[in-house]
Amino acid sequence: MAFLDADLHPKLNDFFKEQGLKTATLVQKRVIPEILNRKSIIVLSETGSGKTLSYALPIASRIKQKEDEGFKNTMKGAPYAVIVAPTRELATQIHGVFKDISHHLRLRVRNLTGGDTSAKMKSVASDNYEILIATPSRIKSAIQKKELSFNQLRYVIFDEADQLFDMGFKRDLDFMIEQFDLNLVQFGFITATLPQEVEDYILEKFIDVDFTKVTSETSHAPQSRIDTYNVRVTPEEKNTIVKMFLDKQAQGRGIIFTNQKNQAEDLYKYLNEKMPKLKTKLLHGDLEIKEREAAIRQFVDKKAQVLIATDVAARGIDIQDLVWVLNYGLPKTGIYYLHRCGRVARGGKKGIVYNLVAHHDSKTIKEINEAIANQRHLNLETIPEDKMKSEKKVVKKKAPLKVSPYKREEKPEAPKRNRGIRRR
Repeated sequence: MAFLDADLHPKLNDFFKEQGLKTATLVQKRVIPEILNRKSIIVLSETGSGKTLSYALPIASRIKQKEDEGFKNTMKGAPYAVIVAPTRELATQIHGVFKDISHHLRLRVRNLTGGDTSAKMKSVASDNYEILIATPSRIKSAIQKKELSFNQLRYVIFDEADQLFDMGFKRDLDFMIEQFDLNLVQFGFITATLPQEVEDYILEKFIDVDFTKVTSETSHAPQSRIDTYNVRVTPEEKNTIVKMFLDKQAQGRGIIFTNQKNQAEDLYKYLNEKMPKLKTKLLHGDLEIKEREAAIRQFVDKKAQVLIATDVAARGIDIQDLVWVLNYGLPKTGIYYLHRCGRVARGGKKGIVYNLVAHHDSKTIKEINEAIANQRHLNLETIPEDKMKSEKKVVKKKAPLKVSPYKREEKPEAPKRNRGIRRR
């Protein structure tokens, strides 16, 4: 489906030309018609598949069509659409997409996240606008303070829905859902992974909503585009191995993920000392908001080759030209492993994932493999624990890293359908 073939507002044609968009991705071909046909959806699709535009385009188009019919929003603090994002970084990115669209449709877009100034928060209450992108805690606070109203709400999208549960937003979600008119609002849950407990929650809380489930089971399977390697190390060797990797093997730009902010800071200082010519940036949750935004902006603008980050950067941030990801340590949950891997091989490009694997990682490997098996649409290779035990340990001398690719695992049987969700 070419974008111009979709039943979208004609003023979006200039947006497509500006962005160089000619053909919709697979997930966009499936999701756009469902939203235009007033269907509530659960979208399960890998990172980099075009999920944001799949809901942003039809929602903006429908709102603009209503405006053309004479329905102008004059109620302050009462949007037609709310996009819920788990992190400030993702909310900012989604806001940018809607702003690009609104430039052509003349819609008003606001965002509301933690750390915003009081003046910006007041503008959300005192202005009239069509679309709001916000984090769960800020939405709850704004409702409680009567700065935000759902009286005109018609669209609610939960982006990176699985992370909303990972980050402990369940109480905020419960509060939000109580404010919705389930008979009037069209819902969307957008995610790259769908743990069973998240799907069960959706079915329980939205029992009267008829969801259509859109799953890109055949689109760009990650193992066809991502080569993954394990490197056996001791904790004491990790910094040296990272330097060796950057010296001898790394090509292009990439992200090094650590599990803790102190690890990220120590590695950042180490590389600045040992490799002063290497342009690196640091990103973790305890940095000032301006520092975090500057690090992401400079990395996106290609002013740095390496980003050292905790999992604050693992979700939703879209950087198209990344070549590799290095896991300084395996993450504590399998879902985060999947999303770290999803930073590369976006938009059909190839990528590489390197894992520094220590002797104590056996339990973590098991949990990661279970997460991979539960996300059958990803078709991602599991980590062969037995093979790793026999791998030759990497030595510290300056030589190319000796790494071994993962073995392929047979695909598990297809998941059973859940009652109340129609698959497309």
